[in-house]
Amino acid sequence: MRYIKQYIFTILALIQLTHGKPILPSNAPIDASSIEKAVGESVWKKILSGDIYTKSQVEDFEIFKQKKQKLDFYIAGLHKKNCRFALKKLSHYESFKDHIGYIKRSNYDDKSERVDFLLSSSLLPYNMTLNFKIPRIRKVGSYPFLFDKGFLRNLKGTITAVKYKNRCLFYTTAHWEGAHSGIPNTIFSFFSKAMSQLAMENLFRISSTY
Repeated sequence: MRYIKQYIFTILALIQLTHGKPILPSNAPIDASSIEKAVGESVWKKILSGDIYTKSQVEDFEIFKQKKQKLDFYIAGLHKKNCRFALKKLSHYESFKDHIGYIKRSNYDDKSERVDFLLSSSLLPYNMTLNFKIPRIRKVGSYPFLFDKGFLRNLKGTITAVKYKNRCLFYTTAHWEGAHSGIPNTIFSFFSKAMSQLAMENLFRISSTY
């Protein structure tokens, strides 16, 4: 069980997942105003003050007497630089191995829009690979990502990057439902929040300088 937890939390950290509520309506304009409305006034003030804000909600439910679990999560942060500057590094998934210690291999296939990471860390019981679908984020907009295989299969989300006063505002949401992981909801929620926030802080740092 301990190893499964570590695997989940590492995945969530790598892609800065923000599993999702609040979620922007599908027809909502992609701008700072719509994100402000989605997160609420108090959270918005924290984001503008420099905080990275994360919310994770994990719940149990049943379908035909089968125990299920769902995860809703979001994360939002305001980068110090404009989007063009920030995304030069954030979109270059191939170089993540140069910036994040436990990523030993990082590749990206533009045609299939898939990343391939090799993870190796003292926190993990063995080396792990992580392969999932995500477009390369080159400019402001809203981009979907998908876990279409392995653990947390069918986890779907959206990464949004918008201009805000010559800075770049990031807002990511995601949602997952599936067979119960066996991990208590409170633990799943706490670590998904903590690891995602640490990851975004690190990625913001490395993308703030040339």
